[in-house]
Amino acid sequence: MGSQSNGLLEDSTIALAAERGVACGSIGTMLRYLLHEVIAARHEFPTSELLALTFVNLFGSYFLGVTARHPIFDGERRKAFFATGFAGGFTTMSALTVFIDSEGLSPEIALMLFVAVICYAIGWHQGRRAAKRRAK
Repeated sequence: MGSQSNGLLEDSTIALAAERGVACGSIGTMLRYLLHEVIAARHEFPTSELLALTFVNLFGSYFLGVTARHPIFDGERRKAFFATGFAGGFTTMSALTVFIDSEGLSPEIALMLFVAVICYAIGWHQGRRAAKRRAK
């Protein structure tokens, strides 16, 4: 592989990052499933769905914000692993869409979407502060 062109080497690096992202996405998905099961054991539908969706999407939005700026997550591979992989597998906008389709867009869901953006911003600012501290 050492004699291959730079473009092919970059393609294999991207493929490796994608594989790692998928692997960590599986971890995020399994953790989301476990949290859903814990919440579903204590609450009835649709409350259990709403609580699980709210928790995973708010925490995932915050974590995604942190990964956007925190120096620990610098680099394509780390971003693929944690942001695209873990946070992508942990959050579940598709399930949110199905919930909205079956239950309607309630004020609670609209509030959750608004707060998710705020959680991302909080994580982004915390990551930025850590980057500034590290730069000093």
